[in-house]
Amino acid sequence: MNIARAWFAVAVVGGWLAFNSVPVKAGTPAATDGLDSTMQPGSRVVVSAEPPVSRPSTTPCAVKLLRQETFDDHGDGSSMVAHSHRFEFAPPHGCSGAWAKVVLVMDFAVPAGRQFDRTASLWLGGVNLYFGTTMEPEPDLAQHWHVERDLTDYSALFRKAQAGQIILNNWISPTTNRPIYVTATLLFYPVKPGQPAPTVADRVLPMSTDPAGEQPVLQTPDEVFSRRFTLPRNIERASLDVIAQSQAHDERWYTCVDKRYLEETRDYSLEAFEACDGGSFRGVEVLVDGRPAGLAPVYPWIFAGGIGPHLWLPTPGIQTTSALPFRVDLTPFAGVLDDGQPHSIGVRVLGADHFFNVAANLLVYQEPLSQDPGGAPLSGAVLEDTLGTTQPAGLTVRSTLHADASGRTVGTLQTHGTETYLVRGVLRTPRGSLVTTVHYEEQFLNDQTFLRPGAKRYDQLIRQSAVTSMNVERDLNGRVMDSFALHEWDPVSLIVHKTMVTRDQDFHANVSVWQGHRILVDRTATPGGSYHAALDENLKTSDLEYGKTISPPLDGSKFDHQESGEETVQFRDSLGSCYAAQVQSQEERLTGVREGVNCPGGSNHLESRSRPDDPWLMPLVP
Repeated sequence: MNIARAWFAVAVVGGWLAFNSVPVKAGTPAATDGLDSTMQPGSRVVVSAEPPVSRPSTTPCAVKLLRQETFDDHGDGSSMVAHSHRFEFAPPHGCSGAWAKVVLVMDFAVPAGRQFDRTASLWLGGVNLYFGTTMEPEPDLAQHWHVERDLTDYSALFRKAQAGQIILNNWISPTTNRPIYVTATLLFYPVKPGQPAPTVADRVLPMSTDPAGEQPVLQTPDEVFSRRFTLPRNIERASLDVIAQSQAHDERWYTCVDKRYLEETRDYSLEAFEACDGGSFRGVEVLVDGRPAGLAPVYPWIFAGGIGPHLWLPTPGIQTTSALPFRVDLTPFAGVLDDGQPHSIGVRVLGADHFFNVAANLLVYQEPLSQDPGGAPLSGAVLEDTLGTTQPAGLTVRSTLHADASGRTVGTLQTHGTETYLVRGVLRTPRGSLVTTVHYEEQFLNDQTFLRPGAKRYDQLIRQSAVTSMNVERDLNGRVMDSFALHEWDPVSLIVHKTMVTRDQDFHANVSVWQGHRILVDRTATPGGSYHAALDENLKTSDLEYGKTISPPLDGSKFDHQESGEETVQFRDSLGSCYAAQVQSQEERLTGVREGVNCPGGSNHLESRSRPDDPWLMPLVP
């Protein structure tokens, strides 16, 4: 992802403004590849319509974490054991006051050649700052891309010097021969004189037990990643940022089926690796002292080599290069956490069936009128918790699989589940009795249809929808103090027309993928008014894939790939921000860019306080 500005001027073609004067998120050049930084019609460099991080007008102080760090371990290219690269961090000189914004900027590059997509994660003091996946190069084309994250919420973490590390599982072998280079910088934007500082967490605590950071692996639903904390006794709010990234047999979990249906549907798979069991549902459960405390969806991320690598050139899947965490509100448990005793926070992945990487950070906000440790401790209790001890609850699988007139397996598999819970807790504070209620609802549907239109044809249609709604309300002495409402919709669909040529992996397949990510958020506060924001992302891509090229990284094969793609993004909020972007591609080349459509003046505008990259985390007041 990148906010590099590329300027174009060519004619309107068929009503489509092929290249207009617009900033787009495109690959930025790195010293290792020497590619031209100017985007051109026909460019094959990574480009995305996803919104950038908004910036204040103040001049930032920069702290370099990594400078062209090289990842070129030699060994087994299929190994999942990565060697970490350490670095030392010190707070920025000249920007020691409050920060209006803290932005992480990372630039990646991989020279032309052959290499898999790899998982990368960045850590500081054990806290995860970034989690994502790299792009694959082509034999004749290097790739470079740029990612950013708004880390203002984590400002407390950057007040002291400490060690960090990056973990990038890249291996050089006879068949995967290219290193990956990474540069990472933190930018600290001072608050303008007379402007209030944003509200941020008082403490950011790592779930990782490694002081530098780690990404534990969860392989079954029963495994729990947890850590014990003894917290300050004046916590008013708490939340957990969680990322659960699927790997190995879980990578394309939305294509999986219950084990009892595995053999009869195996021939529809694009590869044996994808013919996975374990069912088609995955989710996250957060626990406090072993007690269920909250749920979170797992986004169906698709890596740069996922399903078919030619699908993601030049535009990667939504959040592929920078996965966003889901924030689980643990505020109803604040009274429990304030008792001065050790408490465990845990994470498990519901439905996990081989390999999930997990990262989680605990954010705590302390009561403003109490002092720690000098002030009186706060106390409270959980008043109501309807989240059951067995998850996922209410998940059903229905099958109409049967043999057609020719004895070929056809039919549907439908996995459906609804989860609703309410958690309410009270906290006795110097201001009075503070009651927080979290109401959560998740609707999940995965529908897989299997068709056999011919002896050598295997058609599969997967439609999945995960709709998450969360409402949080805080009442002080019986009167509403603030509220937050989130509605998130994360659909994915996969259409495959697979034709066997001979047997095994000798086939070709027309593949179409659609990903979406829609967020609506409403905040109110007394006093403070209200805040509204909406983000809508859609990505469509299709290609003709060949069985022998689906698993390995991109190679020099001269197959007639027919990639066609389009990504559209729209963001608006009540601060006056408006962002709209659209990119189109054909045969793995950029063919069109538009921005600012339906925005005032036909151009994009982002207020510095807006959070288009993660809008439900946008604070109501600065």
